[in-house]
Amino acid sequence: MSVIKELSEKYESYAIDLRRELHAHPELSLQEEWTSARIVEELEKLGIPCEVVGPRNVVGLIDTGRAGRSIAIRADIDALPLTEEVELPFKSQFEGKMHACGHDAHAAMLVTISRILNETKEQFSGKVYLCFQVAEETGFGADDIVAYLQEKGGVDQVIATHIAGAAPVGTIWIPDGPMYAGNMGFKIVVHGVGGHGSRPDAAVDPIRPACEILQAIAAIPVNRHDPFKTLVVSPCTIHAGTKNNIIPGEAEIEGNIRFFAYGDGDAAVEEIRRMSEHLAAAQGCTVEVTSEAMAPYPVINNNEAAARGRALAAQQGLTVLPPADPQAASDNYANFLNAFPGFYTMLGAHSEMPGTSGNHHNPTFCLNEDCIKLGIAFMAEYAFAFLK
Repeated sequence: MSVIKELSEKYESYAIDLRRELHAHPELSLQEEWTSARIVEELEKLGIPCEVVGPRNVVGLIDTGRAGRSIAIRADIDALPLTEEVELPFKSQFEGKMHACGHDAHAAMLVTISRILNETKEQFSGKVYLCFQVAEETGFGADDIVAYLQEKGGVDQVIATHIAGAAPVGTIWIPDGPMYAGNMGFKIVVHGVGGHGSRPDAAVDPIRPACEILQAIAAIPVNRHDPFKTLVVSPCTIHAGTKNNIIPGEAEIEGNIRFFAYGDGDAAVEEIRRMSEHLAAAQGCTVEVTSEAMAPYPVINNNEAAARGRALAAQQGLTVLPPADPQAASDNYANFLNAFPGFYTMLGAHSEMPGTSGNHHNPTFCLNEDCIKLGIAFMAEYAFAFLK
C-alpha cells in the first residue's frame, strides 16, 4: 500500500467529520463567509499558507522549495437554496440552505488532500495550489482563481473531482475530450409601441415578431450549425402584456444555450442577435439581445491527463466507467481547463439510505461517505505522482 493510500485511510474520519461540519453550515453562492474562514482555519493549523482571492475564494500553497512542476487542485464549496428533507444528525441548520450537490464533500476532501501532500512534500518537487472556489452554482469564482494562478506563472496541470450521487461507490468517470456543456443564458427584448387592442394600426405590436423570433432561434441547431456538433438552443420563457385589450410596448424571451465546443456559445448568441434584429425590423420593432455566461466554456478534458488518471484509478482498484456521451450539465471548472491542461472526474457516491436520493439539487439528496477516502486517495496520489 502506498504512503498516500495509508494516509487517506488514516485521515478518513478527519475528512468525514469536516464534511459533516460543513454540511450542517451551508452557505449560498457569494455568501461563503463562514465556510471560507473555516477552510483558512484548517489550512493554517496545518501550516499551509493561504490567501483569500476575489469574493472569498481560498487558495493554499504547498511549496517544496525545489524546482519542479506545479499542479492546482480545485474544489467548489457553495450550497444551494433548498431546505433539506433528510433527517441526518448533521442536517443543515438553516432553512432554505443545503449542500445538495456534494460541495461539502469536495471541500473536506481537498482540505484532507492538503494535509496529506503537506506531510509528504519532502518526497516530491514543485508546487501544489489548493483552490477552494466559491459560487460555482451561480457561475462565479473560477475566473478569479484562474487569474490568480496566471499571475503566479500558471500551472502545468489542474485536476478536480465531483461526486456522482447516481453512480455506485468505487466507480469513476474520466472521459477524454468533452465531458460537460458550456452554458450561456440569453434574453431578447422586442420593443414596439403600445396601444389599444382596438387600434393595432396605431400601435407597433411586439408580440408577433417575438413569436417569429422564438420559432426561428429554436431552429438554429438544425439550420445554422454544424450537424456533427451538439448545440442546444432552448427558449424557455416568453412574457408580454398585462390585459386582453392592451397591445404591450415590449415582449421578452429568455432561454439557454448548451454547447460542447469552444466558441459555439458565442456564435449562437450572434446568430440569435442577427435573426432577432431582422425579424423585429421587418415589423417595425427594435430589439435588444443580451447574454450571460454561466459557464462560458465546455468542460473538455486533456486526453493525455485523462488517460493518466484512468490508469491510476484502475491501479487503485476503482472501476473506471467506459466512454459515454458528454452530459448537458455545466460547471465553470471549465474555466480552469480552458486555461491549463488537466481533467475533471465524476466519483461514484450513491447512497443506499432509505428516503434519500442520488439526484443532485434535490432536497432528499444524500451521498455515501465511503466515497470520500477514495476521492482523497485518487487526487492526492495523482498530484504526488505528477510532481515526484
